Amino acid sequence: MVSDGKSIRKMVLLRTFAQQIRVTMNQKEAVIEALKKLGGRAHLSDIYKFAYPLADWSGSQNWQNTLRWYLQKGTDTFRSPKRGWWELLSFQEEIASRDKRIKELEEEVARLKAIKTEDAFVIKIVDVVKKRFRHKSERNKAVAVSQLMAFVGREDASENLAEWLDGKEKPFFAIGGDYVLNKHVENEIDKVEAGATGVSINKSEK
Repeated sequence: MVSDGKSIRKMVLLRTFAQQIRVTMNQKEAVIEALKKLGGRAHLSDIYKFAYPLADWSGSQNWQNTLRWYLQKGTDTFRSPKRGWWELLSFQEEIASRDKRIKELEEEVARLKAIKTEDAFVIKIVDVVKKRFRHKSERNKAVAVSQLMAFVGREDASENLAEWLDGKEKPFFAIGGDYVLNKHVENEIDKVEAGATGVSINKSEK
């Protein structure tokens, strides 16, 4: 409880300032506004400081007692989570809403992290092609995929497949960068045939 003369004078000055800017609230509204300014939850001593300038407490024999009465009786508006502390009931709703939003954002981050990068996507394509098109009769399909890789700007994958077709494959598939696939193949591709790697490109490709 504020009792020293210096603090009282400070609060009087704050109240005068509030009156000058035409702050017109009743006492309960002042308590609510004070808690809002304090983030929805605050110690009683801080509520005193913020609420006093916002309303006319002159009719109260002891304005601190009056303020506490509003807190204690306003069970539809206020709650005391622990001794000396008070909060707006709506504060709990705001916290729940914030926590829900945080959870949603965390789930979105996890979803985005799970999206395969272009490098992982290309590596998978090369790996599948090598497993699916081992026979010479199917090598033309591997050539088509190699050409497609070059078309979308992945010369590294195209060259690796070409070396594999020629039997000169390097010990490992070296690629660079780690970025999300953002190139779009439009009408240059005729169709995607059945199967993960059944891809053919337009024969009229320049």
